[in-house]
Amino acid sequence: MTTATAISAAPAESTVPESPRVPRARWGNALAVALPVLALAVLGWRHRALTDDGTIFLRTVRQILAGHGPTVNLSERVEADTSTLWQWLLVVFGAVTPGDLGFTAVLAGILLTAAGFAVALDATRRLHTTAGPRHLLPAGALVLLAVPVFWDFAGSGLDSGLGTFWLAGCWWLLVRAHRFPEARSRAAYAVWAGLGFLVRPDFAIVTAVFLTGLWWVQRPGLRQAAGQLAAALALPVAYEIFRAGYYGLLVPMPGLTKEPGDSDPVRGLRYAADFAGPLWLYVPLALLGALAVAHLLRSRPAPARWVVPLVPVAAAALHAGYVVRIGGDYMHGRMLLPALFLALLPVLLVPVRAGTIAVAAATSVWAVAVVGPWHPAAYHARDTAISIRVRDSDIALTGSPNADHVAAWTAAFPKLRDAVAEGMAADRPVFVRLAPDMSVGQLLPLGPGHGSSRVSFPGGFLGVTGALVPLDQYIVETWGLANTVGAHLEYAPGAHRNWPGHRKPLGDVWLLALELDPSVADVPGIAAVTPASLAAARHALGCGDLRELLASVREPLTASRFLRNLTGAYHRTALRIPRDPFAAEAKFCGAR
Repeated sequence: MTTATAISAAPAESTVPESPRVPRARWGNALAVALPVLALAVLGWRHRALTDDGTIFLRTVRQILAGHGPTVNLSERVEADTSTLWQWLLVVFGAVTPGDLGFTAVLAGILLTAAGFAVALDATRRLHTTAGPRHLLPAGALVLLAVPVFWDFAGSGLDSGLGTFWLAGCWWLLVRAHRFPEARSRAAYAVWAGLGFLVRPDFAIVTAVFLTGLWWVQRPGLRQAAGQLAAALALPVAYEIFRAGYYGLLVPMPGLTKEPGDSDPVRGLRYAADFAGPLWLYVPLALLGALAVAHLLRSRPAPARWVVPLVPVAAAALHAGYVVRIGGDYMHGRMLLPALFLALLPVLLVPVRAGTIAVAAATSVWAVAVVGPWHPAAYHARDTAISIRVRDSDIALTGSPNADHVAAWTAAFPKLRDAVAEGMAADRPVFVRLAPDMSVGQLLPLGPGHGSSRVSFPGGFLGVTGALVPLDQYIVETWGLANTVGAHLEYAPGAHRNWPGHRKPLGDVWLLALELDPSVADVPGIAAVTPASLAAARHALGCGDLRELLASVREPLTASRFLRNLTGAYHRTALRIPRDPFAAEAKFCGAR
């Protein structure tokens, strides 16, 4: 997904007087920046649709706005959101913006994507006009405009728009640091680069590369370099201390569920091929890569001149390599969009020359070929065991091409809405066990450990369930993305055939052990759960490290609890629970 698109910066500022053609070049370049940004904003708006995963953020945001803290349930501190910064930005937006919070997230994502595209284009313009105004042509910008998945995630309610804006800011600051390496801005550059870990944990890779690039172009002394590193790490380290003390873990729970240390490069390569193949992305990347190599061979720039455009390319290669190593994602193309954006940054615009005109023209032909209605594979990627086209899936679920409000999702699940109402109307605390069609299958006596909640609901679709279930009632998430026990379970048999993030189903025995009243020893109709297996799972939950794991998120957050969470966070993060309840009982409780 990456290509050596390194086109060097021009020489130092020229003192040649302006020619009459300079204003025309400036106006032309302004249009070369403005028109792609406008096109992307329009395309993002036309493809806007809140995803269920985007809606997951909203439950936590609503809890914070209600004064309950950053968690899904009142009785259990769980970090369900991967992007810390996006979560807290939505809190700010929700506090100052009336109306549907889902639409606010969709609109904010589109605006941040468009703003990030504008910042990135302006940085590339500055890179190529260091010696004075020159005419520029869109090239890499056309590639991004021809990738429908890029439009989809702009207005999905997810953190993609924030990621685009942060990456663009890193690029803009790097170009500026190369041109104006004044010392007073170094700390600010480092702080911005350090935010990557809070945008997405995997962006720590990009942070490291850009900090290295900033060090190279600025060449600070040892004391200044140490100060920059401290500035970059200050916010991430402060939040990591909070995370460890509050949640008792070193990573957000989805990161734990997806096992970031896992390796599945074969699946990752298939994920990359699923993304690039239908769009023929190899064509423009090869053209732009050849253009960059030809430029380097012809101009032979000094290392100090080509390091700036090389930085985002190196970051793209490393991030794409990480995505491939972990096996990709279940959302078609999403995890590779940052690498594509990074790789294209130096050639979003290119100077007008004979060779670049030919490449820009060829890229335009490619864009028209892949983005038109005559090429439906660009819009409707075939669902496979590797990934799904989320937009198509969400349209099928909601019945709307622009389901940009939470109400569109809650209306699409009437049986789940009725099940919530039936559970809330029960005359005793109940666990609502859903039937396959999401209607009520059983109302079972609810066990302790849920604070004041009278009802517990399974949350396979955590986003829409979080919207339907009142904030003071409990959701037991069944994929481990927001469930303390589920996230620590070992993979299910044959799990690598499932999508990332869907390899740790909680299973009936652990679900009932967590939710069911202890006085109930058997539940008819669930063949996979025997009284012995249920007793073993319950016993394991009350023993050793597993008991401490539950206490870390359920006990009141006193100063001593915070300190115990903080000091034990590494051990808890590494803890894994055998899926078999008898093996778990033996591990945590010892032999009977």
